[in-house]
Amino acid sequence: MIKENKLLLHITVVVTALSVGLCNVQPPVVNPSVLTQSKSLGECQACKLFIDSFKNGLERTARGKYEGGDAAWEEEKLKKSYKRSEMRLIDIQESICKESKHSVQCHHMAEKAEEFIEEWWSQNPDESEDLYTYICIEKMQVCCPKFHYGKDCTPCPGDHEKLCSGNGKCRGDGTRKGNGTCLCDAGYTGENCDQCASGYYLAYKDDSKMLCSLCHKSCMGGCRQGTQKDCVACKPGFIFDSDEGCLDINECDEPNKCTKDQFCLNSIGSFACMNCDKSCNGCHGDGPDMCRKCAKGYSKKGEFCIADREDEDQSEKLTTTRGEEL
Repeated sequence: MIKENKLLLHITVVVTALSVGLCNVQPPVVNPSVLTQSKSLGECQACKLFIDSFKNGLERTARGKYEGGDAAWEEEKLKKSYKRSEMRLIDIQESICKESKHSVQCHHMAEKAEEFIEEWWSQNPDESEDLYTYICIEKMQVCCPKFHYGKDCTPCPGDHEKLCSGNGKCRGDGTRKGNGTCLCDAGYTGENCDQCASGYYLAYKDDSKMLCSLCHKSCMGGCRQGTQKDCVACKPGFIFDSDEGCLDINECDEPNKCTKDQFCLNSIGSFACMNCDKSCNGCHGDGPDMCRKCAKGYSKKGEFCIADREDEDQSEKLTTTRGEEL
């Protein structure tokens, strides 16, 4: 019945458009997100997206926004409120998924869920009810309740108030995927995410929580605390000092670190070879004022290597200006 009404609505729109005149017909506007889809969603995420879009439609077509007009006519003539009318359902479905960048997957899920949406609609439910649970978990069976995972919606192991020691999440939580093991947050490891991962140290711990913080950037193989003095060993590019800990090595102090047409630029734990300015034949920094010698076609003028032709142009300009003054 609803599909027939949809067809009827489309025919009415087409006939109305033709009556206005073909000269007013504009080419259709293509939604770029339909042509270029972003990263694919899982079935559960797609279902959530569809439900969110449907709820937006419920809000958009709320009874208070349709006082009078067609809604009032339908209520009077058909003795059925617009709130649960087929017209309102069609209005919602006409705009479903249009606001989403994953519109193709959202529309696909909407088509699969159409039968269940119509079933839910005919029951005249309270709109505040959890439509997501009804459609995605109970009917479509593509999602699970929170803290459940897998094909049979098995409860995630452990205390649901503090899954994975509060430092991770249950793999597959809320979906029909995963195996229920802990997926630890960055910096944590262990079966229950109750240990600090390599490159992190225990910064705080009490009876209810623990905090793992990142070691100093110079550390390799772990650390005791967060400074360069607390490293178990130093990363390449650093050298251990008994007083200061891991110190940066200035690789640019080494002779001939770069080619003759480059200069060395030191950074923390590393270095880079940068090309000299085109006016230079060898340099010790960036710019025409950092040349060891001037390249062919350039001459030293003060601290700078300047193109010979440019120098001639400037001299000629100066001579001309002085002649005009005389």
